[in-house]
Amino acid sequence: MKKRNYRIIMLVCLMPVVFLLLSGCQEKDNSKANKASAVSDAIAGEAVDADGGQKNYSLNLGEVSDLELAGEEIISLTSNKPDVVSVSDTGTLHALKQGKAKVTVKIKADDSAVKTVYHVKVKKRGMVYPVFSMMKGEHLDMQFSIADTDAVWESKNPRVAKISKTGKVTAEKTGQARLIARAGDGKKYRCDLRVTKRIKDVIYLTFDDGPNRYSTTKILDILKKNNVKATFFELKPAVKDFDLTKRVIEEGHSLALHGYQHKYEIVYKSQKVYHENLDKLRNLFFQKFGVWCTVSRFPGGSSNTRSRYNPGIMTKLTGKLHDWGYHYFDWNVDSCDAGGARSAADTFRNFKNGILKGRGNVVLMHDYYKNDKTIDALDKMIQYGKKQGFTFLPITASTDEVHHGVNN
Repeated sequence: MKKRNYRIIMLVCLMPVVFLLLSGCQEKDNSKANKASAVSDAIAGEAVDADGGQKNYSLNLGEVSDLELAGEEIISLTSNKPDVVSVSDTGTLHALKQGKAKVTVKIKADDSAVKTVYHVKVKKRGMVYPVFSMMKGEHLDMQFSIADTDAVWESKNPRVAKISKTGKVTAEKTGQARLIARAGDGKKYRCDLRVTKRIKDVIYLTFDDGPNRYSTTKILDILKKNNVKATFFELKPAVKDFDLTKRVIEEGHSLALHGYQHKYEIVYKSQKVYHENLDKLRNLFFQKFGVWCTVSRFPGGSSNTRSRYNPGIMTKLTGKLHDWGYHYFDWNVDSCDAGGARSAADTFRNFKNGILKGRGNVVLMHDYYKNDKTIDALDKMIQYGKKQGFTFLPITASTDEVHHGVNN
């Protein structure tokens, strides 16, 4: 009898505990159900995938890709970084520069708006000119920083810009044109081209042999003060001077190639050596700064005679350079800041006497250490050029090349 009473008492005591445990399990189940319901609602309301709602795209530079929106009623498409990736009203992505961007798409689904967020990564390599501006009458060779694309080109507005199947562009008239390339791997690339009016009286200020902390900073400061863009034909920068090359790019100047090194007795040994001298510097600039350089200048110019230890080398190189994907520029105005000019007054006088109306004036100057002959004359050059009605521009890949007669 005592044992029976004991069991009854124990059961009565344990009943609240069992009730609490069962209630806790029910709450956990309800919690799980609520979470599942929340995920379901998120998927229905936000077009989220099971992984949390993010969809990823990876594009080469210049590549275009269509989001899968066929038949959908689009409410809006936006890119949080349109300078990195643009998106059209129909959902076409265009990779404009290296970086990352979020593209948000809202579509109508029954009585609600469904949102999908695409995380788009644009790679450094691809088609070099996703957006480009050139003057009427200029020419441009489309280029890729990836090998073996086997791209076939066409122009959507040939009245403005014609393009050959291999990518040679001719600017026919002012306006805009879309140039489309279909690569062998199925990828599609696009250049949004703008053709502007031809400017007849142009001055292209060019600086060889930089950068260095004395001259480059002073030259950049003067150019910035006057809102003038120029072209810097650089040699391999010292690591400590990488920030100067970066500043050249960030302030809107053209970065161009003078060579990984300048020693005549080395760079003109053979076609292979010179080709490597350009490629090595271009690859360095691309790796460090993301800029694919095609504009170059021969050490000493194409007319140099310092290369005569290798007879005929300049004739061979000038004939090959375009096949290698480069353009070369000599000059038609010599400031003589590395030659006969003994003062800033001499440098300015040579500039003033050399520039002519009705052409592109490519002015040779130098960015070597303590070149005060140019630094002290530069502001005066710019003021004089503007007063005479000239426009100052940087050299680009479409600028009409200025060549000397070859002497070797």
